[in-house]
Amino acid sequence: MRPLLFALALLVAACADAPAPEPASAEAPTTDVATAPSPSGPGRAVAQIAEVDGSGVTGSVEFVDLGDAVEVRYNLSGLTPGEHGFHLHQTGACGPDSTGTPAGAAGGHFNPLSSEHGAPSAAPAQRHAGDLGNILAEATGQALGVRIDSVLSFEGPTAILGKAVLVHGGTDDLTSQPSGDAGPRVGCGVISEVASRSETGNLGEGPIEGIEP
Repeated sequence: MRPLLFALALLVAACADAPAPEPASAEAPTTDVATAPSPSGPGRAVAQIAEVDGSGVTGSVEFVDLGDAVEVRYNLSGLTPGEHGFHLHQTGACGPDSTGTPAGAAGGHFNPLSSEHGAPSAAPAQRHAGDLGNILAEATGQALGVRIDSVLSFEGPTAILGKAVLVHGGTDDLTSQPSGDAGPRVGCGVISEVASRSETGNLGEGPIEGIEP
C-alpha cells in the first residue's frame, strides 16, 4: 500500500511542476488592409433667391451634378400666381446696373454658345444655356419643382457656378429676342458650390420636369 501512495505522490508533484499551456490569443491575426477613402458625393450648388426691388420673392434653387446633366430643384415663394420666366444670367451680381435697373448687374442670359433665345427643350444651338423656360406659381405664390437640364454643367463652357439665377415677373414667351419678354426681375441669387446637401436648406420635393437637349 505504501509503494502505491508514494507513486501517487510523485505523479502529483510532477504535474504541479509542469509548465502551464499558453492561453490561446483572443486577437485574430492582423493584416495590412488599405482603407478606401469614402467616395465623394455629386457636385452640389445653391442659389439663395432674394427679392428684387421689394417684390417679396424669396427661396432657394439647388443644382446637382448628374454627370451628363444637371438637376435643378427650386422652391420659391412670394410670386404672383401664374408662369414666371426662369433663367441663368451672365454674372454673379444681383445689384442694379449703371442705368439703375433692379438686378441689372446680372447682365443678359448666360449664353456661352452664342445661340438665340429659345425654349429649354430646344437643341443647344437654338437656346441659351441659361434658358430654363418658366416656372409655375400656385395661388399661394409658391413655385416648387424639379427639372433635368442636359445643357448645363458644373465644368466647361456651360458651367453654372458663379452665375446668377433670375426669376421674372412675367411669362417667357420662348421666342422673343433676346430674352423672351419675361418682364422685370423680381428674384435673384448667385450660384455657389456647397459641401453637403444640408447646406442647401429645405427645398422640398416636387414634380419632375424633364428638359431634353
